[in-house]
Amino acid sequence: MSRDDVLITVDGLRAELAGDHPPVVLDVRWRLGEEPGAGRRRYDAAHLPGARFLDLESVLTTHTDDPRDGRHPLPDVATLQHGLGTVGVREDDDLVVVDEAGSFAAERAWWVLTWAGLRVRVLDGGLAAWTAAGGPTDAEVVTPPTSSPVLTTGHLPVLTADVAAALARDGVLLDARAAERYRGETEPLDPRAGHVPGARNLPAAGLFAADGTLPDDESLTDAVDAAGAGDPDRPVGVYCGSGVSAARDVLALAALGRPAALFPGSWSAWSNDPDRPVATGADPG
Repeated sequence: MSRDDVLITVDGLRAELAGDHPPVVLDVRWRLGEEPGAGRRRYDAAHLPGARFLDLESVLTTHTDDPRDGRHPLPDVATLQHGLGTVGVREDDDLVVVDEAGSFAAERAWWVLTWAGLRVRVLDGGLAAWTAAGGPTDAEVVTPPTSSPVLTTGHLPVLTADVAAALARDGVLLDARAAERYRGETEPLDPRAGHVPGARNLPAAGLFAADGTLPDDESLTDAVDAAGAGDPDRPVGVYCGSGVSAARDVLALAALGRPAALFPGSWSAWSNDPDRPVATGADPG
């Protein structure tokens, strides 16, 4: 993959929307901890003309009764097919996902939909970049005819907890959470504080330029190198709290041509398993 495979600029999206085969724009606005339906209400108030709303919690994840599965397990194929079919997505569509800069929902959508074999890019800078460049919005809710997309999963690599533990020893495992959560100084959501022993910290929130876009390749390379993931011959995996913000790290690495696997259960799964060890402090452990 390259930057152009995973991102589209505002100018690029404008040009494609005016072309003969415009992409389908999916609005995936969502923020961790907000009340259910808040992202949908923001979509209803204003969105890119023609954009269709796709719900992260009901389409791009599933929920189980086992906390060791994490807070945002991956959806099964039937859930994805139904949710995407409801908004009229076909398997041969070109997709562009849009959120609010800094929320990571678009990256989760990019990862899940790419994993399911679809062609999808993230609008670089999100809705803020679109409106800052004079892009129009409206409040017309789009209701396309339903579809029945045929999907297969497995098009991006996934880590189990055991494989993540091995990768922390033998490759590079990146923790995309904030530094204070990585160090174990605070844990607002999950039962234990700290990180997977051997994991290195590359906070996803730091992978935004001042305008909310992905930083240039040189800045990204510097950040990846500083986190200890600069060797292209070492396999890389990424986790976060629940498999959402880690997708930002995976996307950033993909923009540099570096493949990386996602641990979907992430810290919410690891910390709920009492048999899993925990490291604290700035050292990987």
